[in-house]
Amino acid sequence: MGRIAVALVSTVVCSVLVAPAAQASSLAWKENCAPDVDCAKLSVPVDWAHGGATMEVSLARRKASGNRIGTIVYIPGGPGDPGAGQVMTEPRVSPVAAARFDVIGINLRGTNDSNPVKCDANLMNAMPDLNPDTGARYADVLAYDRKLGESCRTESGEIVDHLDSRNVARDVEALRIALGEPQITIYSRSYGTLAAQMYAEMYPGRVRALVLDSVFDHTQDTWELLSSSVRTVEDSFDQFARWCDANADCVLHGQDVKALFDKLYGRAERGELADPADPAKKISPTALSWGIMRGYMYTPDWPGLAKRLAVLDGRPSLTFAVETVQVKNFPFAVACADHRLGFRSEQDWATTWQRLKRIAPTMRTHMAWQLVSFCAGWPLPITNPQSRPAIHIPVLLLNSRHDPASSFEWAQHLNRMFPRSALVARRAAGHGVYNRPECQAVTDRYLVDKILPAPGTEC
Repeated sequence: MGRIAVALVSTVVCSVLVAPAAQASSLAWKENCAPDVDCAKLSVPVDWAHGGATMEVSLARRKASGNRIGTIVYIPGGPGDPGAGQVMTEPRVSPVAAARFDVIGINLRGTNDSNPVKCDANLMNAMPDLNPDTGARYADVLAYDRKLGESCRTESGEIVDHLDSRNVARDVEALRIALGEPQITIYSRSYGTLAAQMYAEMYPGRVRALVLDSVFDHTQDTWELLSSSVRTVEDSFDQFARWCDANADCVLHGQDVKALFDKLYGRAERGELADPADPAKKISPTALSWGIMRGYMYTPDWPGLAKRLAVLDGRPSLTFAVETVQVKNFPFAVACADHRLGFRSEQDWATTWQRLKRIAPTMRTHMAWQLVSFCAGWPLPITNPQSRPAIHIPVLLLNSRHDPASSFEWAQHLNRMFPRSALVARRAAGHGVYNRPECQAVTDRYLVDKILPAPGTEC
């Protein structure tokens, strides 16, 4: 597959982009909207380039409990996780950092209650099959993409043209100005690390410290994104298999868990794998892989994954409830604005699927396949296509070596690309590093004292 041409993005910030932020009104914080949390709305232009209509971005703040240094802006992942909502629940930083910083979580534009992208609900809950082995066709997926995107424009209006991570970075700069602070500290996670990278590129002098946790690599073309993604999820299943083999409390201890997964996957391909919560409902092979990835590999929850596989295999002594989720908005719209992705033809789509299965013979697929397939026919503007970010300020990168979603390869690549960065590797599986107690001290030293760890540091 040919490489996608990488867009070169200037680091020069034009005055037309900065002016609307400078006009941002001061924030009116509502105290105690949740215990120890204040809330506010930040008014920003829908279209940063031309001004005009405005929208509100939701914020939640926990004030520093001790000798305050400044403000940490928390940029969440997903795409579509509720940054403000998460801060209302917990600080998102360690007690050490919570004592020294105000922590502000942001619900990013186009998500949650920050002018969310709305699309046809019936279409969103009737997504097409994406598995060429079970009869899916690329042409049908492209047709669905176009129909869904058009419905998003109809139901959401102008916001669908201004969703990308550079616009999020401009919103964060508007927040800094509204706070009246010369610099901010940024803690970002997963997909939110892309917006954080955009901010550091566009406003380097406004960054006091920058943490990218579970790093997203925006330089990848379609094949690079897919192949690295299936490698990392296959690696996570390997970690589970090793754990189950070594631990007698695994309900599948002594069994070949990869062979069991193969059996379940084959039943799913034949339409024979029933949902334990609703026996009349069948689980597709892609839903089997993606559900295991998102439900059990992020934490990770190896005992829960073993139990899940055992229940699917018909263990009568075990029960398992599965929540049915109705899709209400379309967070992939944000990612589609950030990527030029797709396949040359129907054959290319099918051939790529087979190549990925050879890389990941157990899991076969990754949720990135869903992202790429839906973005391939997206009819709305791709306003922030892949680029090589130019970041020359100090940056702390955090990544688990066995992360199922944010490949350790991505963190290594950005570490080589950013000349003043340091990478801390967590010697474990799971998605997210700073929330792990064993990795907080090295992160806090950078957040509080701005001291980057030595090369090769692990936690």
